[in-house]
Amino acid sequence: MSTLNLRNVPLGTQLDADLALVGAGPTGLALAREFSGTRLRILLVESGGVDFDPEVQTLNRVENIGDPNARDAMPLQRGYTGDLAWLNDIPAFELRNRMVGGSTHTWVGKCAAFDDIDFDARKWVPDSGWPLQRRDLTDALDRAAALLNLGPNIYDRALYHRLVSPPADIDLNDDLVRTFFWQFSHRIKGSEPLRFADIARGLTAGNIDILTHATVTRIGLSENGRRVEALDVKSLSGAKAVIRAPVIVLCGGGIENARMLLASRDVAAKGIGNDHDCVGRYLADHPRTVIARFGKETLQDVVEHFGFYGLSHNHRTHFYLRGLALSPRLQAREGLLNCATYPVQVLAPNDPWLALKRFYSGNRRFRLDDLRTALAAPGGLAAGLHRRLIMKRGLPRQLTELRFDAMAEQRPNRDSRVTLSSLRDQLGIPLARVDWKIGWAETASVARLAELISAEFWRVGLPQPKLEPWVLDEDFRNAPFSDMAHPACTTRMGDDPATSVVDRNARVHGVEGLYVAGSSVFPTAGHANPTLMIIAMTLRLADHLKTRLLA
Repeated sequence: MSTLNLRNVPLGTQLDADLALVGAGPTGLALAREFSGTRLRILLVESGGVDFDPEVQTLNRVENIGDPNARDAMPLQRGYTGDLAWLNDIPAFELRNRMVGGSTHTWVGKCAAFDDIDFDARKWVPDSGWPLQRRDLTDALDRAAALLNLGPNIYDRALYHRLVSPPADIDLNDDLVRTFFWQFSHRIKGSEPLRFADIARGLTAGNIDILTHATVTRIGLSENGRRVEALDVKSLSGAKAVIRAPVIVLCGGGIENARMLLASRDVAAKGIGNDHDCVGRYLADHPRTVIARFGKETLQDVVEHFGFYGLSHNHRTHFYLRGLALSPRLQAREGLLNCATYPVQVLAPNDPWLALKRFYSGNRRFRLDDLRTALAAPGGLAAGLHRRLIMKRGLPRQLTELRFDAMAEQRPNRDSRVTLSSLRDQLGIPLARVDWKIGWAETASVARLAELISAEFWRVGLPQPKLEPWVLDEDFRNAPFSDMAHPACTTRMGDDPATSVVDRNARVHGVEGLYVAGSSVFPTAGHANPTLMIIAMTLRLADHLKTRLLA
């Protein structure tokens, strides 16, 4: 593999490829990896470079006119801590990494598969339903899990028998709330989340090239608009080139995929794939909020049931985080959306494991105090390590608070959308104008989950949480939701061009050779963090393209 910087390319250069992939994040790199060593010439087109460039990141700017920007309530931070805390201050819908490896440079690795119900056409959720079922993705999900260094794709009570020390049965009513697990993608060595820049470095086949500092300014179609032919690219330094390829896949994410289609208007006056005014519509994210809190006096009884549980798989240990979700039966009975809640531990300054980390960080000023704090751990460090390494449970921590955060799917809403702004970026491309709307169904579903957790904990003898004021007062209008930087559904998949942008194989309706990959093709976004499903859908697309291009 070779890397070419557009800034060093002579003006008027034309590059040719059999398959061009726009975006060298997880989606583009996963696709390229599937074609490594084949006879096809693969070109990855990346807006940024190999390293972080603040100037390139300014191309993420959007005109945000929607929630939570327009709410009176102060939006919550996204929940990043430590070295990633600065990401909480990035404006909504601008949290993207324009560089090789994409947003995996700043993700925490949290993954889960979508539920069966997420794929269903639900009578109480208008415009829901995928053109495929969860079972159709079983193989792709397993392959995606392997790529992400995950354990088994099991996210419900069926995981219990695989865990070394499973949760105690506290007799929660599964007809109301059910156990849900998340797991975390890590590098094979170390605890840091997997970075797809590592995947890029592993692409050594001679048929794959990466063009960096190349932002797509136009998708070129044939004169009749029925076939994709080329990409115009430009760097911030003014360098330009044309890329000609018979097959192009947009891998730019929930905002940029829609923006690129809408901004390419020289042949398609309304934007590519937008004959039915669907491109950019149905914008969904994962509204997140705090629903319940436990103080120092009661949190340990809850931590024991909701935290990290481990198992061994393929000679590696994998940890899963246990939370709770609304049951599918309750969703159907009460007309609710899929949502889930997970525990967040707020560490005390005297947490022994935090002190141990500081001790080894090399800050001499506090090293002696940190060592004393670490050695004073309840039960000793050895007991904590036994819990972690032998019992495969989360480390015992000193906490000031345990809170439960919730994330919800969104009801499809045509008026929640991405359009083009009258403002333009440095390359002359209209900014994305984002009007993200959070509806009553999302808020009511999360509030119902909070109420059920409180009632179920009381019934089984667990401590009662302190519910958030907006839940207690049913003040749904001022529920303080934030986005989770998971934009989706803006080029949604479906069989009907009147309500979707791409078909079940992710090809833009009516345009030969033009495909879209990533969360933008989701018809609905579920409640789960999207990366595992993004990679699974990408591998499914790769299988389709192999059949077409390599047969």
